[in-house]
Amino acid sequence: MKKAILLSVLCVALALAGGGFLLYRAIDSGAITGGSTERTELIGSWHAPNGAQVTLRKDGTAEGVKIPGHFSDDERPQNPITGEGKWSLEKRRTFVDQEITVVLNTGPGKRSTIEFRIVDKGARGGIYRPISVESSSMFVFKKSY
Repeated sequence: MKKAILLSVLCVALALAGGGFLLYRAIDSGAITGGSTERTELIGSWHAPNGAQVTLRKDGTAEGVKIPGHFSDDERPQNPITGEGKWSLEKRRTFVDQEITVVLNTGPGKRSTIEFRIVDKGARGGIYRPISVESSSMFVFKKSY
């Protein structure tokens, strides 16, 4: 009987330790807390499929090339946006991915606002454009080093 109780206590302790480790890993990766980063980690050029690129500079200026303005029902990029402008990073939030707002001048008197979100802690997984509200699909940009 004592062995059964000891074995039960050991199993519970291992389960709690394993669960705690998994919770720590989920929080550390941003899976529970949402993707977040510091402004300095975003500085540089980010590339995506179809030649899309966004460059975020230290002085707050930005350049975009072929950034999808919208997505079709079958999630294909449409209405590419190209231009220069400014970018900003919102304050860190809990449980949702932190957002980057890029406002590009796309022609005389025309501006386009593009929202990106952070993947993982420190943007290790990149930044992305949500494809739609109904879908969890993302159009991901990876940093060029």
